[in-house]
Amino acid sequence: MKRWVCHKGLVAIGALGALVTACTGGIDPQSSSTFETENSVALFVPQSDGSPAARSKVLVRPADFLAGKASVDEVTFDSVAGIFNGETDHDGRLNVPKMKSGKYVVEVRNEKSKGSGRFTVLPDACDSLTVDMAKSGSLSGQVLMPTGVSSVKVGIRGLDYVVQTDSLGNFEFESLPAGSFNAVGFIYSTSDYINEDGDLDTYESFQALGVASVDVKSDETKEGVVIGSRKGPSAADTLPYVMLSDFEDSTYGWYTSFSRFSKMKLSAVAGGGKYGLVAHMDCHSDSLYTWTMMGHKFGKFHDFSSLDSVRFWARGENPDNDSMWVSVSFDVHVDNSSADSLLGYESGKAWAHKAITNEWTKVVITPKDLVPPDSNKTGGNLGWEKVKDHVNSFGIFSARINTGDYEVWVDDIEIFGVKGLNE
Repeated sequence: MKRWVCHKGLVAIGALGALVTACTGGIDPQSSSTFETENSVALFVPQSDGSPAARSKVLVRPADFLAGKASVDEVTFDSVAGIFNGETDHDGRLNVPKMKSGKYVVEVRNEKSKGSGRFTVLPDACDSLTVDMAKSGSLSGQVLMPTGVSSVKVGIRGLDYVVQTDSLGNFEFESLPAGSFNAVGFIYSTSDYINEDGDLDTYESFQALGVASVDVKSDETKEGVVIGSRKGPSAADTLPYVMLSDFEDSTYGWYTSFSRFSKMKLSAVAGGGKYGLVAHMDCHSDSLYTWTMMGHKFGKFHDFSSLDSVRFWARGENPDNDSMWVSVSFDVHVDNSSADSLLGYESGKAWAHKAITNEWTKVVITPKDLVPPDSNKTGGNLGWEKVKDHVNSFGIFSARINTGDYEVWVDDIEIFGVKGLNE
């Protein structure tokens, strides 16, 4: 039998067995009794045979909670984080304290079975949900991991479960409550650094690799779940390929340049919200139409005629949240004092421009993206046909519309289709 209790100012939607919710509409006249609690949710949990699920562990988490990214081992109740850990009494009942507004997942565990349900805390509304306790199910699959990563984590959104994959990305959850969930493959790490005040601080890095919707069924095994996208052979398998820089050691080999009224500092940092070290351009501009640049010299001219693409990750931030972009350039630097000038080469570039945001974005540049030259060769743009067979430098420019400070992060610069760059 479903029981109701109402409390002014708190609303919860959802239940395990029977979840008694707060509302403003009075007590359900069909209920034979009520639980009088103040600003709380009264929870009743029956076993599948109808008997009380006594002394069962209750875990309440925000719907977007991801175990392995947040630690709650020592937490009993944190209303700000939306975390609650408790245990039902001998009658299978528990009062869940008032939670902040939002969506939640609640799970009950005991030695025999598990159950889960969802509820939403909102003002001036109420509903209920019944979820039966049942035998747990299992889940297994594979995460398609990035190159060079030996293992990642897999978590279940809203539940306090996380596992580590093996070196091939395989994972298994041996015991989960029945229900529909999102399994997330991710990389999470922390690193210590010295902040601007000279104090030791910790930076957290999180990178989601993919999400898979899964239906876990009682006493069954769900196999073959794939997290991430299955693709055909990558360009790296079929074309000449080089990782120009992943910045995991430093920004060594990269030089900086910037226009008048601008300045920048280039470094490799743990951060920007991506796994491992990334290149960080800390920039300032005192005038419009200025730029900053990080560049890599190849040491000799290379033939880029067969270029398929350049791919890298980038994101940017500025206090005004105005438009930002990066420009990718294939440069020719001619030393007039050497034999370079005798080859008839002219200093200049071919380049393309891509808008970026404060979220990590995969930037892909192909020869078709490069800007055709104009009669004035604006910005030194000679066009692709004039530079493609004798490129000796590669650059990433950054800029914003307005003056002031801005930051750009860059990572994992890959070049596809060009022979001899590893030489």
